[in-house]
Amino acid sequence: MATRIIVYPKLLSRYEKLSVKYGKPLSSVFEGAGELKRAYEFFAHQKTSFNRVIEPYHQKTALSLSELPIALAVGDTTYLDYKKILQKREEYGPIGNGGNGLILHSTLALDANNGQPIGLLTEKLWHREHEESKSKTYEAEAEKTSRSKKTPY
Repeated sequence: MATRIIVYPKLLSRYEKLSVKYGKPLSSVFEGAGELKRAYEFFAHQKTSFNRVIEPYHQKTALSLSELPIALAVGDTTYLDYKKILQKREEYGPIGNGGNGLILHSTLALDANNGQPIGLLTEKLWHREHEESKSKTYEAEAEKTSRSKKTPY
């Protein structure tokens, strides 16, 4: 079965620039105000999502793994704490110890022969619901269930 890789030229160009200067501010990654503005517009676009941006990278890693007889997949979970950012507080969830943020689970593919990293195989980004949201959901489900169990006499 052949692996299908979809390449988006504009995304690939931005991805290459971001991967070379990982961890740097966007203003130091892109040349000129116009290019920087387009990068911000790209990230703010409604069709841009975490999964769509990382998918080509994961496909490339999977393709590289197909050439190896044995590979290792090592998983790790990272808690991204944004408790001091108030604007998007509702979009994040509790992460423990009073934190508020996102949870990122990544799987790193390694060459089993020499331990060299091949790339990220999977990444899942999500947030937990706030307690009040959970309790409201639970109460609604309990009420719905109790109504459906009533038997008419």
